[in-house]
Amino acid sequence: MKKNKLVSAIIYILAFLVVAFSVLPFLWTVSTSLKTGVEVYSAHPTFLPHPVTLENYIAVFKDANMMKSFANTVKIAAISTIISTVVSVLSAYGFSRYRFPGNKTLLTSILFTRLLPRVTLLVPFYVTLSRLKLVNTYTGLTLLYLVVGIPTTIWLMKGFIDGLPYEVEEAAVVDGCNPLQVLTKVVVPMVKPAIATVAMFSFILSWNEFLFPLLMAKDRSIRPIAVSLAFYIDESGIRWGPLMAASVIMSVPAIIFFSVAQKHLVAGLSEGAVKG
Repeated sequence: MKKNKLVSAIIYILAFLVVAFSVLPFLWTVSTSLKTGVEVYSAHPTFLPHPVTLENYIAVFKDANMMKSFANTVKIAAISTIISTVVSVLSAYGFSRYRFPGNKTLLTSILFTRLLPRVTLLVPFYVTLSRLKLVNTYTGLTLLYLVVGIPTTIWLMKGFIDGLPYEVEEAAVVDGCNPLQVLTKVVVPMVKPAIATVAMFSFILSWNEFLFPLLMAKDRSIRPIAVSLAFYIDESGIRWGPLMAASVIMSVPAIIFFSVAQKHLVAGLSEGAVKG
């Protein structure tokens, strides 16, 4: 009994340390965003701001370039997430349920872009987009995010579909459903947790991506917020207050999206467990 209590105590302590390690940096970011300039650069920083000020947030919201970057990020992330999710469902269903020459080879080859470090892909991607005249365009950035993210989302979705009972789809065919109806009315409802997972992965990837847009989006008018944050660092130093405030603003949509998707993920898993 004592041994079980000791193990439980160790587990709780480790879990607390992991959570603290993850949450404390964000809490410090929020705290810094609410501090005055004098307090931010104080030789003896404190965790709680004294006094609390919104001047950093006001400065960010008054920055037209930053608000434009925020809107760009929302637009690109939303489009990338929708396309990635749809393509992943269709592709994963095809790889899972249909057999054709080169099936396994093609499925394996789509992971090649994930096997290489991203920095090695910068030049090939830039040359390709340059020849297609898609550098400094929303379309170019969206294509980049899709190329980087879709291989992983296809494999994630395929794993879920492989685990579905094929008999349910056969019964739907007997009832008169065509392949598209089987996919939309039978398969999709059963893989809602996978769709939520794929959507979360695609959105976070598009929202936080920095390296590719840094090179491919030099025009300020299409620059995403992850790149714009770097411009708070200049020859005069780091403007910590506005930088932290913009970082908090940037994280809010991602937190909201994750919370909504997580509810669907948990609900889908619970529904599947009950039905199983």
